[in-house]
Parts: sequence; C-alpha cells; structure tokens
Amino acid sequence: MRRYIAIIPAFVITGYLGSGKTTLLLNAAKEHFSNKRVAVIVNEIGEVGVDGKVLQNAYSEVIELPEGCICCSLHAEFEKALDEIRQKYNPEVLLVETSGAAEPFPIIISLQALGCSVDGVICIIDSANFDKYKNDTTAKYQIGNSNILVLNKIDLLNPEDLERVEKEVKETWQIYNPVNTFTGERFYNNFVLYKTTYGKLPKDVFSGAYTIKDLKGIAESHEHEHTQNQKVITFLEPLDFKEFDEKIKNLPKEVIRVKGIVRFKNVPVPLLVNYAFGNLDLSQEIPDYNGPSFLVLISTSQPVS
Repeated sequence: MRRYIAIIPAFVITGYLGSGKTTLLLNAAKEHFSNKRVAVIVNEIGEVGVDGKVLQNAYSEVIELPEGCICCSLHAEFEKALDEIRQKYNPEVLLVETSGAAEPFPIIISLQALGCSVDGVICIIDSANFDKYKNDTTAKYQIGNSNILVLNKIDLLNPEDLERVEKEVKETWQIYNPVNTFTGERFYNNFVLYKTTYGKLPKDVFSGAYTIKDLKGIAESHEHEHTQNQKVITFLEPLDFKEFDEKIKNLPKEVIRVKGIVRFKNVPVPLLVNYAFGNLDLSQEIPDYNGPSFLVLISTSQPVS
C-alpha cells in the first residue's frame, strides 16, 4: 500500500558564494515567518558550522549538511535530514539554503520526490560583484534554475551599472532555464525580479505557503475572504485538464501564485495545484480530501520586473 505523507511547502534559496543567502533567511525569519514553524536545511561548502549557528538564533530547527553537495553526494543525507525534521518538528514551511557551488534544479526534483511542494526557487545575486563571477557555469545555472531573481546590494551600484547587470541576469535566465528533453518545453514560463539591499524581500514572495491543513481550512470556510491580494474560486464539477492548463498559462501578470486542491476529469484522486511565478506543479495527490475543488489566487502588491 502506498504511504502518503504530509506535504510541506518549501523554498530553495540559491546563489553564488557571498551573495547574501543567509542574510535573506535571517530577514525572512523576522519579517515573514514569525508565526510559523519553519525548519531550515543548510549546505555550505567551505563555511561548515557558520551558517547553521547563525540561523539557529532565528529559526527553531536548523539541520546542517556539511562538506558536500545536496544535489549529488549528500542526497541520502538530505532525505534523512528531511525525514528527521518531519518526525521531530512537523514544520509548516521548509527552507533549503544550498551551497554556493550547487545548482538548484536537482534539489527541486528531490524535494518534490520527498513530498514537498516547491513554492519558489530564489536566486540571490550579488549585484555589486556580479561581473566577478557572472561567467561561472554554476552561477549561470543558479540563475536559470530559479523563478525568483533577487538583485541584492543595489545600493553599491550606480543606475547605469545596475541596469546593465539586470539586463545580463535576464539574458542568462533565458539561456539557462531548464528544458524538458522530451517535450522541448521550458521548466519555467516566467520569473519575477526584485531589487533590494541586505536581502530584504516583500511578503509577496512567501505568501501562499499554505500547508494542506491550511488549504482544507480555506475550502471548508463558509466565508471566503477576498482581500486586495487574495481571491478564492470554487468549482462544483471536475475540471478538464487542457482547459485548466490553458487558463493557468494565461493568468494576468500580477497573479504570482495559485494554490488549491482540484479534481480533474478522468483523474481518480484530487491533486494539489501549486503554481508559483510561471511554474505549475500537479505532482502531489490528496487522496483524503472530500471537499469542493478550489483555487486561491495571490497577486503581487508591488510592481516587479
């Protein structure tokens, strides 16, 4: 019999060495996750013990995977760490800080296989020092494998240089966006780009990190609250997959995230819908859900590129 486990919303934070990943996580803990149980997995080659100790001051559960790369030699340790976090801590959100020398795409696949819904892959870019590492192959794949690009340290650049860096980052994303070898389709249809200092990001980036329990609560609520940035849509009948896929691809640009539980025609089990910044994931089944099909649409509250 297949064993179903609780699905954890997850974010992957990637970026070259020294770009500001840990600072971003510290800020996120203070500004966006103060009321949630958040676990962090850290993997930093060459800085063993440093990031983990720093983050333990902000997050309740931090597991560090030293001297290796999650996407290859440490896959078994990564799976073990995630299982330990589930059993001991039962987090509402998981954050994975990759090594500065790692490409995030294999980690995305591992997280999905281990029962996580990847709500965003954030690449933080050191704008001030981008010219020093922009030709590194790993740095290029970090940008292309992400759907949230963050130009950090913009206060250290003049407007002309910042505009040039932004242009080069966007061009890199277009070239290194993963492509399905069988269908030729890009992994990401789109991305968002934020410009910031000290790794600070708006709440839009982390909004919609709902657990299955959260989503079921939304579905069972008699009053669906419509705020400036959130709208709930329910469906009485199973949806046609092709029609649904077409509507998702043509969402307004301001809709950055869609989450929900939906029944599709000719699919026996309801599926978790997880759309984030252009990427749709329908890989998770929700077999014990008996409520109506519904989607939560989340829109950005500020202009992004």
